[in-house]
Amino acid sequence: GKEEEVVGLWKPVVWLTLASIIIAGISAFFGIGSEYVSRSLPDLTRSGYEAYQTFFAVGQVTWGLIWILLAIFIPSLFFWTILEVDYRKLLFVQLIITMIFLIEKLVFIPVHLFLGISAESNIFSLGIIAQTFTSIELIIFFLANITLFKVWAIILTYKYYRHLSERSPRFIIWTLIGFYLFVAVISSLLSYIKFENII
Repeated sequence: GKEEEVVGLWKPVVWLTLASIIIAGISAFFGIGSEYVSRSLPDLTRSGYEAYQTFFAVGQVTWGLIWILLAIFIPSLFFWTILEVDYRKLLFVQLIITMIFLIEKLVFIPVHLFLGISAESNIFSLGIIAQTFTSIELIIFFLANITLFKVWAIILTYKYYRHLSERSPRFIIWTLIGFYLFVAVISSLLSYIKFENII
């Protein structure tokens, strides 16, 4: 029974991984996420432009694979160490939460295409509000990582963890908020360090 339970968890992991790769491929096809690097495209030769498109697409798909695995397993491992809950149960919860993150990525594609906005101007995030009172990019990127989908994920995770764990509800909610704020900081730093300034 336990073996079937573990095997049953791998099926949604595989499906979510495939979904993440497909969404990343669609985003790469439409050039979503290449706004900063695209500024140098007029200076490229035709062969250089084709090489850029290839590397960008491969990079996006690869990141889609890496991201989905990190999104599923890292939070599960982290909360497993502090909540004293069976890892399979935490993994099951995280699969549901990761679906929310994939929905967010999928919804952003038509938003970007039809409204022509970048990630930091996402209408579902605080980034668009941040741009009205500051021009500091790091703050904008940080607040852009705080979206309605992330709030939805935190609330849903809290409800599950509150029933699974014997830790106090206050401890659970503050741990969740702290974890996702830490992730937002890391994501904003990665966005702030522009790729074209490194290569």
